[in-house]
Amino acid sequence: MKVLFIYPNVSRDRSAIVGLSSLAGTLKAEGHDCSVFDITFLDDSEIQPAFRHTVESYQPDLIGISSRSTEWETSKSILTMIDADVPVVVGGPHATIAPGEVIAEERVDMLVRGEGEKAIIDLLTRLQSGSSLKDMPNLWVKEDGQVFKNDVGDLVEDLDELALPDWSIWDERHFSEHYHRGIYPEARAFGDLETSRGCPYACPYCLTPVMQELYKGKGRYHREKSAGRIIEEIEKIQAERNIDYVRFVDETFILNRKRLKEFCGLYEHIGLPFSFCTRPETVNDEIMSLLSDAGANWVSLGLESGNENYRREMLNRKMTQEDIINAVAIARRNNIKTFGCIMIGLPEEDRGMIQDTMELINTVKPDVFQITIFYPFKGTPLYDYCIEKGFIEEDHERLTQIWQGSVLKQTDLPNDYLIRLRELMFDFSTRNRKWWPLMYYLEKSPRAFRAWQSFRSPLKAGKRVSKKLAGAGE
Repeated sequence: MKVLFIYPNVSRDRSAIVGLSSLAGTLKAEGHDCSVFDITFLDDSEIQPAFRHTVESYQPDLIGISSRSTEWETSKSILTMIDADVPVVVGGPHATIAPGEVIAEERVDMLVRGEGEKAIIDLLTRLQSGSSLKDMPNLWVKEDGQVFKNDVGDLVEDLDELALPDWSIWDERHFSEHYHRGIYPEARAFGDLETSRGCPYACPYCLTPVMQELYKGKGRYHREKSAGRIIEEIEKIQAERNIDYVRFVDETFILNRKRLKEFCGLYEHIGLPFSFCTRPETVNDEIMSLLSDAGANWVSLGLESGNENYRREMLNRKMTQEDIINAVAIARRNNIKTFGCIMIGLPEEDRGMIQDTMELINTVKPDVFQITIFYPFKGTPLYDYCIEKGFIEEDHERLTQIWQGSVLKQTDLPNDYLIRLRELMFDFSTRNRKWWPLMYYLEKSPRAFRAWQSFRSPLKAGKRVSKKLAGAGE
C-alpha cells in the first residue's frame, strides 16, 4: 500500500525528523511505499496547490498526519484540502494527549495514540484484508456512526527489532540547512538520531508524565538501543545523506554508563563529531572525558530556571545550583561546548526568579543558550495547574512558536513584557553586571526598548553576515 505522510512544520525548522523517518523505514521493510508532503520549504500560499498536486500524482491508499499541539490548527487546514476519497489517520503528540479533539474533526477517520511502528503495520494489514478496525490496539476509529476507542498496546521492548529509519523521504535541505547550523558552523550536513525512547524522569511541563501513565502496565517506558544498533544507524545515514555531524536527540544520552562505554569504543571508526543532551546532575569528569575522546564537542543541558527552590518544587528538577555550575565546568574542561536550555514566564514565577536565572547564566556562561517562553502543552501536569489557577482558559489561543509570547494571564509578567525581557536577556545575561542597570531601564520602558532594538538590529545583521562570509571562506 501507499502511504502519504503530512508534515505540518509551521516553525519551518530544518531537521531530519526522527519519528517519521522511523515510520518510513518500518513501512518499507514490510513492502509498503511511502512519501511525505512537507510544508517546510513552502510559503503558505503554495501549500494548497502543492498538496492537491501531490495527492493527485501519488494516489495514496492512506494519508497520515503527525501533529504537535502547536501544529494542530495548520494540520486541520490541510485536512480540509483533501478532496480524494482516502482514509485519514492522525498520529503524533496531539492525537495522543487530545484524542477527543482530534477525532471530532470531520475529515479525520481514525487516530493512533502512542508509538506508531506496530500500529501502522497493523492498520495497513487490516485495511488490505478488509478486517474490522474496531478492536485495533492504539486506534480510535469512526465506524458505523460510532467512535471505537482502544487502549494502547504493549511497548516495543527491544528497540533493536525496529526497522532502520529511512531518511530518503526528506528534502536534502533538512540535512544541509539544519536549524542548528549556526551553533555548529563546522558541519555541512547533520544527522539526527534517537538512541532511546521514554525519558525516565517526569518534568511537569513535558508530555512524559502523560505517556508514563498511558503506558502503565504495558512494558518498560524507558528503553535503549544497543551500542551496535546505534553505529548501524549512523553508518546508514552517513552513506545515504553524506552527513558529517551527528546529533543524538535523546533527553538523557549518558544514563547507561555500560552502553556508553561500549558505544564510545565502537564509534572510533565513525570519526564524526557529535552532540548530545543530558541533565546536569548526570555529568562527571570520567564520562565527559570518554565522550570528548570519542568526538563529542557539544552538550545540551536543561537548566530551565535559575531559582533552585522553584526548579525543585514546581519543575521537579532536583539538581542543585552546584550541579549546574559543575556540569558546565566539567564540559568546558573536557573541550565540550555547552548549550543551555532556559524557560521564563513559568506559572507563579516572578521577576526575582527570572533575575536568579540571569545570574545563573552569568555565572556559568554557557557557550550558547536558548530562552523559550513557557507554553502549557495540553495534557501535561503544568497545563492542568494553569487551568486550575485560572492562568489560561480551555479554549485559549494556541501558539505556533514557543518563543512567540505567553498565553498565561499573570499580572506581573504580561506578554509584551516577557517578549521584551527575553530579547534583553540574550544580550545582557553574559555581560559584565555593570551593564545590567541599562537592561532594567529598557525592560520597563517600551519606547526606549524599541529605540535600543532599532540601534542593535544593524549590528546583529552585520555579525550574521560576517559569520556567513567566514563560513563560506573555510
